[in-house]
Amino acid sequence: MSLKRRLASVIFLIALSSGLALFLLLVIRVERLSVFHHSYPFDFYLWSILFILSCLFFVALGVFLVRVFRPYLSADKTWITVFSLFSPWLAFLLSPFLLRFYWSRQDLISRLLLLVLFVILASLSIGLLAYERATQRLTGGLRRLINHFHSLPRRRKLVILFFVAFLLYQAATLLLVLEGITFSGDEPNYLLTTHSLLYDGDINLANNYARQDYYSFYSREEHPRLKLGIYGRYGRKGKDYIYPINLPGISVLMVPFYALGQLFPGKILTFILKGSLSLWAALFGLQVYLLARQRWGREGLALGLWFLASFTPPVLFYSHHLYPEIPVAFFSLLIFRRLISSRPPSWLEALGLSFLLATFPWFGLKYNFIFWPLLLIGLCQLGRHHQAKGAAAVFLLLPIISQVLFYFFIYQLYGTFSPIAVYEGVMTGEQLRAFRQMVLEIPWRQRVESLLDYFLDQRDGLLLYSPLYFFALAGIIDLAKRAKKLLFLLLFICLPFLFNYSFFTHRQGYSPQARVLTPIIWIGILALGEFIYANQKRLFRHLFSLSVLISFVLTGILLFHPTFLYQPTTHEFTSRPGDLFVYLSNTHFFLPSWLPSFIKINNINYWPNYFWIFLLGLFLLTYAFSRHRLFYQVGFGQGSCLAFFALTLFLWVLFPRPALYPVKTITYSPQRSLGFYLFSLGKGVVAKEAGDFYLHLEKPYRFIFSARQELKKIQLVFGSETGDYDLSLQAFDQPLTEERIRRTPRSLEVDLPPAYKRRHLFLYEITVKLKHLSSESMLLEPFLFQIIPGRR
Repeated sequence: MSLKRRLASVIFLIALSSGLALFLLLVIRVERLSVFHHSYPFDFYLWSILFILSCLFFVALGVFLVRVFRPYLSADKTWITVFSLFSPWLAFLLSPFLLRFYWSRQDLISRLLLLVLFVILASLSIGLLAYERATQRLTGGLRRLINHFHSLPRRRKLVILFFVAFLLYQAATLLLVLEGITFSGDEPNYLLTTHSLLYDGDINLANNYARQDYYSFYSREEHPRLKLGIYGRYGRKGKDYIYPINLPGISVLMVPFYALGQLFPGKILTFILKGSLSLWAALFGLQVYLLARQRWGREGLALGLWFLASFTPPVLFYSHHLYPEIPVAFFSLLIFRRLISSRPPSWLEALGLSFLLATFPWFGLKYNFIFWPLLLIGLCQLGRHHQAKGAAAVFLLLPIISQVLFYFFIYQLYGTFSPIAVYEGVMTGEQLRAFRQMVLEIPWRQRVESLLDYFLDQRDGLLLYSPLYFFALAGIIDLAKRAKKLLFLLLFICLPFLFNYSFFTHRQGYSPQARVLTPIIWIGILALGEFIYANQKRLFRHLFSLSVLISFVLTGILLFHPTFLYQPTTHEFTSRPGDLFVYLSNTHFFLPSWLPSFIKINNINYWPNYFWIFLLGLFLLTYAFSRHRLFYQVGFGQGSCLAFFALTLFLWVLFPRPALYPVKTITYSPQRSLGFYLFSLGKGVVAKEAGDFYLHLEKPYRFIFSARQELKKIQLVFGSETGDYDLSLQAFDQPLTEERIRRTPRSLEVDLPPAYKRRHLFLYEITVKLKHLSSESMLLEPFLFQIIPGRR
């Protein structure tokens, strides 16, 4: 080794060891820090010991890495690779700088833990990218596992995949139920129809609403004031007949699980019902696997596509929600896969496919836009085979009978053959004309925005919550080059469905993201598989790997913060930010301001929409027309990894984590007002205009508020007239009081610690920890908490 390289190595080692020693010293002394005193706790003797230990650690690790890489790389490349692997560890030199933006001890500890996590992930990524051949040892075991799986009988493989998916879906369901998730959106409406089918033998819900039968699946203790709004239409026989807007197909599938669930109370009932449709999601995953084997004949690709499709949004989260999208997606994919198979189905198989297709109208009117394309494709595909003409006749039989029965069903309920009656009830001719005029007057701009919303909106768009589907759009380009007929069939199925939704400007309500796209998500999955199979450009392969990583990280965050799943974009919601991206923001950078939004307000002047559409178009054009060898040979390198690493440090390490959104301004007098940031409070809080907050759940609450002038004192009013509580109050990381409150609200004047200054605002945090001691329901008798600014 040359003298110059030796000197560089020594300097690099000193820098690494200094940074790690600074970091470890801060971790050791973090308990001494507070909002009053948060200068770096430097101790020369302790730092010296940590520096020596760090040197030994890096030398030992460096020797080990050299031995690992030396059989594969030259001496020069080994030296460069080891230096690259250690480069993210230089970020520990920034540890003292984190104290420049000190919020609280708890916040600092969380940022230090994130710093360690990101340093390790960045080092691993650089190692994998710096020398891809060295990763063959890591992937060799995976290949052997795939080869072993490939050698198994087909039936055994399907059983294994089914139970792996089913058990993981049940685990995800259990996690969400333990997090407090219950039934929302359309779920209670489907469940009430299921209750009526099981106990009344009909779908007339008038008596079920009157008897409050929804308490058969809701807990009275947790929802004491619940009054489920009527989501149905009066039938032709009068107001004693209320029929659900949601058609009963999915309710029929849930009947056996509903009957089983009634034997158990509380969260067990919720778990059984929530997990009742995961069976169909697991079956859907099997069809993805079989389609990939049929299309590309590669076991590794089929397994990878099954894994990506099954355990990322939207399939993962709709596996434990009570909506018809996943069963319809499963039926659609099964039918399509068999229709395009080189081996035409027998008449018995055709009868089974015919039955599945015949169920579509009973799940919802919108599924007719999938029903008719699949029926026509089936007739054309089966009609081409001389030996399958009998199967074509059988395939046609049940769907036609189902359509006749469906219109007769509509007539029996509403006295008309118009299917619009399902949504609008019995309509006069004048009402029908007014409805038609209203639809035709919708501006085309809103229809286009609705279509873009399904893909790009930060509240419910597919691509921002599962970025790997960006490459499904690239896969469509590959299909256009390699399989034009297949692409035509796929577009023939999905475009009428999407255009129907966007024409009426329908948006999803209180349900997980991408509900609109979930019934046809299998088309995106097929296109994604085509991209994986056909792509030869290293840059796009690396971008795809990054998108997969981001998709799984976002999935993990959503699993542990399930309230982020429910982000409606219907007309009554005029707030752009999606909660997931608010959570990923910090006090100095608000991520949603950079993301697209197509909610039902005027979006013409919202610049991120144009920027993201431009980026998407540039991405697709580059993939479609790039021929330069640069795209085939160049991918992510050390610079790309370090840039991404720097971005993560900026977003989640450098600044305090609380996002300052949304703000509710409380005016106490013309000279005194406070701005409260409600996101950090979470659920269970009702904020009144006078600044009194009513706390309905037994959990910690973080009150973050701001003032335009520094506050020295505040008055706190807290308590309950009917309940007993143990109360703990903390300002940033400073305890204020711990006491027992017995059925009498009281007030307390406290001195505030120094504020966190952000631009022209002075920010403060009060943490409230409650332990409910008495038996009354906090939902009926909440805990009062009020903050009143003192005189300056």
